[in-house]
Amino acid sequence: MPIHDWSRGDAGIFHGLHIVWIGRLQSILNEELLPGTFYALAEPVLGSAVPDVLTLEWLESEGMGTDENSKRIRKDTQEAPVALAPSTVLVQELDPPEPYTFLARHLIIRSHLRDDKVVAIIELVSKANKDSELRSSQFTAKSLTALRQGIHLVFIDLHPPTPIVPQGFHQQISLAHGIKAPVLPPDRTLQAVSYQVLEDKVVRAHVVPLKVGDSLPEMPVFLLPHEFVRLPLERSYTEAFQSLPRRFQQVLQSST
Repeated sequence: MPIHDWSRGDAGIFHGLHIVWIGRLQSILNEELLPGTFYALAEPVLGSAVPDVLTLEWLESEGMGTDENSKRIRKDTQEAPVALAPSTVLVQELDPPEPYTFLARHLIIRSHLRDDKVVAIIELVSKANKDSELRSSQFTAKSLTALRQGIHLVFIDLHPPTPIVPQGFHQQISLAHGIKAPVLPPDRTLQAVSYQVLEDKVVRAHVVPLKVGDSLPEMPVFLLPHEFVRLPLERSYTEAFQSLPRRFQQVLQSST
């Protein structure tokens, strides 16, 4: 199913898709892709009443495991991480920023009841993330904090640029590392990005520029610095879209 033009619909329509899409990704990861030592869980972020992200967590005492789903783990030394990309994949390495960049910006409180280690975060960007200076700053800061802590990150952004985020969030994350990201092609201003945190805290970004009408790629979700599973975005997006009321489907399908 091609990517739809989400600027044509009310923000509430994408909100409806967002909730179901997160749920479908959680089910696919837990039922089909992740070894038993990992699990995905939808979580609210920044006070939201609905899930914003999926976190992938690792039961550290058990290691990688040997169950059937372990066969789906892939190594970046053997094959390219992104599959079925509709455009050239841009790979960029970001050196760790100066440590003083992050001082006094975040207060993180952890519960002693939750010892499982977060290894990856998957986020579906909403329109509100790009329409508000505050939400944009929060999204960028949250992403940088995760990467600084060694947490791999994937985000999918199907919304057009805004004056607040004119070149996408990857550009903002790159600038925080002191590097300019490649400018997106003028006809491909949407993007899917997977960040791979290497052993030396260098971050390798796999960026797929997208446009309305494209099929979604299979993006890598890294569980360890060089081991990943591929996220079936196209399949899960299609399933989530089919859950929308038919009248909204018709509005969006007329744009592709």
